[in-house]
Amino acid sequence: MARLVPAHGQLWTPNMPRKPANIRMMTKAVDYLGRYASSRHKLGQILQRFANRKLTDYEADDIAAAIQQTIDQCSQLGYVDDGQFAVTVARNERRLGRSQSVIRQRLRQHALSDDIIARAIAEVDENNANGDMQAAIRFAQRRRLGPFAKRHSAHHQRLNSHQWKKRDLGAMARAGFPMVISQQVLDHDNPDTINDLLCQTE
Repeated sequence: MARLVPAHGQLWTPNMPRKPANIRMMTKAVDYLGRYASSRHKLGQILQRFANRKLTDYEADDIAAAIQQTIDQCSQLGYVDDGQFAVTVARNERRLGRSQSVIRQRLRQHALSDDIIARAIAEVDENNANGDMQAAIRFAQRRRLGPFAKRHSAHHQRLNSHQWKKRDLGAMARAGFPMVISQQVLDHDNPDTINDLLCQTE
């Protein structure tokens, strides 16, 4: 028995041919990429989840082939570019005061090669001889560590300077900054000194 498909106002019967999986995949990919930047790996995950929900009547081999074909087509059209994606992520992370170590970890989550990651970080830090120092300063400023701290409350005053430095060093170590850089940032007593350094490294 024929029935009306509400979305298109067309009559559908069980004998009507299905849309090829790759066409439906491409529609989903374009919709997603129109809203979000993505790596090839991330796009593959999105398409697989879409297939698991919406394309359950297709063979697994057909789904796998359609996903790969869609990713390759998006890459050829310039919708997906792992190199540019890595640069965008690295630049945004640097602005937030992320260390090189953390940036590498986040990019590896997208299954990017070490070569792509290294080139992205090098491009972001191209005009800055010490990207990790600049990021460490921003991190300390954002987290109110070292010279940026406000330690006038009774709770703060119960800790001496050594205890505070130890705590701050721990925070910077967890953020992936090398010890030598962390110490240089935290050893400054005057935030204006660091702000001058930050301006010089922009």
